[in-house]
Amino acid sequence: MKKLILAAFCLGIGGLVFSACEKDDICGADEPTTPNFLIEFYSFDDQGIPKNELVEAFVAGREKDLVKSKGNKLLIPLRLDQPESTWILKSIKRVQNQTDTLYDTLTFKYKINTRYLNKACGYVSTFSLSQDGTSPSLNGNAEQTSGNWIKYYTTETNEIQNSEKAHFKIYY
Repeated sequence: MKKLILAAFCLGIGGLVFSACEKDDICGADEPTTPNFLIEFYSFDDQGIPKNELVEAFVAGREKDLVKSKGNKLLIPLRLDQPESTWILKSIKRVQNQTDTLYDTLTFKYKINTRYLNKACGYVSTFSLSQDGTSPSLNGNAEQTSGNWIKYYTTETNEIQNSEKAHFKIYY
């Protein structure tokens, strides 16, 4: 009889323990995430040809935290704590034994759209670039379309919803 009571007690405690557990909340790989800003690089002379030269980007004062281009693409994060991000883009050209390094500064102004996705994934933000003529600005001037190494740029979309299609194209 004691064994029967002990077995019933253990089963009762085990049932309580397992019924109190919650399922694991795991954010799936197919769930949306906050997108990075995708910049693509092209030849200025023949604008259909991608440029695969190395371009590095960093935030002023954080030169050691470099983001490097892969092929003709550069993915940079936009700030979530303020509606503006400034990146310094560095072009490194090597011709024979000489290296030329040129810098241009891009500033993007945007509206941050944040929504709650679910308990596992938390919040997801998307961005809407300002269309008031102040964004983007190249080297501090929103009306300027050429810089030290950037010869021309175009904004492909003002809505940053994902990181799959180019948001911005630079020609040099």
